[in-house]
Amino acid sequence: MAKKKEDFGVVAPPRIHMGSDLLDLMVGGDKGVYGVPFGEIVQIFGESSTGKSFIKNEMLACTYWRFKNTDYTFVWESDDCESGDTFDTPRLFGVDLHPDVRVVGKNKFVDSETLEEMDGKLTNMLSEMKENMYGIYAIDSLDGLCDNTKKVKEAKRAKLQAQGKPVVDEGDYGAQGAKFLSQDFFKVKHKPLKDKNTTLLIISQTRCNFNGGMYGPKRKASNSDSLDFYAYARIKLKYLQPIIREGLIVGGIVEATTIKCKVPRPFRTIRYSYYMDYGIDNIGSNIDYLFDLLGDDGKWKKTAEAIPWSENAKPKNLNNLKDWLAKNKWTDVCKDDRKAEQGSSALTVEWIISWANSDPARKENFDNEFGEEFTREELIKLCEDNPEMAEELTRRVREKWEAHEDAAATKRPSKYACYMEQPKADKKQEAKPE
Repeated sequence: MAKKKEDFGVVAPPRIHMGSDLLDLMVGGDKGVYGVPFGEIVQIFGESSTGKSFIKNEMLACTYWRFKNTDYTFVWESDDCESGDTFDTPRLFGVDLHPDVRVVGKNKFVDSETLEEMDGKLTNMLSEMKENMYGIYAIDSLDGLCDNTKKVKEAKRAKLQAQGKPVVDEGDYGAQGAKFLSQDFFKVKHKPLKDKNTTLLIISQTRCNFNGGMYGPKRKASNSDSLDFYAYARIKLKYLQPIIREGLIVGGIVEATTIKCKVPRPFRTIRYSYYMDYGIDNIGSNIDYLFDLLGDDGKWKKTAEAIPWSENAKPKNLNNLKDWLAKNKWTDVCKDDRKAEQGSSALTVEWIISWANSDPARKENFDNEFGEEFTREELIKLCEDNPEMAEELTRRVREKWEAHEDAAATKRPSKYACYMEQPKADKKQEAKPE
């Protein structure tokens, strides 16, 4: 049964979710707003192995499934310009995000080789977008596209080589492509994208910034000057740590920062984990954020071994543990049991916890008092097996995020409050002129 439009998501009109609650919070930019709006330009850039294509695929897959069985129609094109997206998306996400045959309306698409081809494909896709349709055109990556002059020069070089003549490089240092994007492409496309509810998602590599000087960034994304102006959001990814299991690298910890975002809350940073055979670990990343398990270096802390899930959980320090024993009139019994077993009646944190867990009735009482503890992996499994618990996790993450934002807010009255229209006083209460 199709959902009603007003039931779709948290806000209307619908937005693009990124497969990660933390990423959605970072780019949402306001209270109760999650994800990227349709009709915008978004750039995701970083060095190799930072998971740029993973985020692109998560955005497409998440939006596909959220639109499934609703009154909306979702259309996408994943333009694999550099032939580097080899992920098995049917297995990972349950949908083939890059099928061999891609058709939008009457237009059949193949991966672009040039900027001009990509521009034509996007124009044709926009021409097919009707009311109640939402789209994403993903370019992966912009660095894999050349302009038409490069194809002409390639043909000329091949002809010279075939004729046995010297092959001369007529390089233009990429000026033609950059000129096409800044003066033609972005200027012409940003308005139709908005009108047609279609987001242009651009994946970019970073490269050496030779003109950065002493204080500028050592690396930057291509066409960053144009995108600084036209993009709704520019998200920079930084690889922090590999995730290693059985001696093999199976994923990584990544830091994402909005270096530009047209929202009231720009320049936010989050950290998340991803696995090459799974995708972004939304539940695991939420747990890491909620319980502060990741250090700035991307390494998990020892506290990941004992996570209190209950919101009213108490610290298991010696004073709290002794108070618990006294409340239940178990102090003397606990002391006697330790003396009988270890020869000393002195109470320690380790002994009280061990003593509490040794009896099912005491353990239940103990868990009710202090809250159950889980390892990170146990808590992930519980959330995966219990959708209500996963929803509770998302709610808590959003509440923590908003509490942090609220603590940082200025909270000052409007500086133009004196000019704002004040409510008119009741005539009966107005003072008579003297």
